[in-house]
Amino acid sequence: MSVFAALHACAALLLVVAGVAKLWRPAAAVADLLGLRASTPVARLVGGCEAAVGVAALTVGGAASWATGLLYAAFSVVVLRAMAADAPSCGCFGSLDAPPSWVHVGGNLALGAVSFAAAAKGSAPLGAIMHEVGDSPAVGLLLAVEIVVVAGLSLVCFTALPEALGVRNRRDEGTLFRAVPPLSSAGRR
Repeated sequence: MSVFAALHACAALLLVVAGVAKLWRPAAAVADLLGLRASTPVARLVGGCEAAVGVAALTVGGAASWATGLLYAAFSVVVLRAMAADAPSCGCFGSLDAPPSWVHVGGNLALGAVSFAAAAKGSAPLGAIMHEVGDSPAVGLLLAVEIVVVAGLSLVCFTALPEALGVRNRRDEGTLFRAVPPLSSAGRR
């Protein structure tokens, strides 16, 4: 299995997670950013499409892999629009807050790029994983675990990392975390 296919599997899995999150607990942010009024049905429609494309990209590949790349490119535009509107969340993961940030834009572009690269190869990631499991069960299962872990870390990068990086810049005394002082103001002896 190529590196691009493994990373594409992570992208497709994350797409399924985001789609299911929108179906389960939709956020109005997606529809609001698109300028649509019926926010819950639109968010659920977007979520259903995401989940379907993600599952198809994992199982079939081909056109669904191209669609995955296109969705991630479109998500980059949505996140940029959320940043421009100073939105507190982009709604990418349903009601789970995902603060729009450059980390999110870059991640979407990277996942889109690996999806396009994997689409050019034309194989479905799930088939490749099953082939690896058949050849060497331990290696195949380890590969599957690694794909799930990388997809989970991507979710953390999109949701928690921007907020955690923003904590450093907060000056509020009433926050859970305190700001880290710059090196120049630290006591030198």
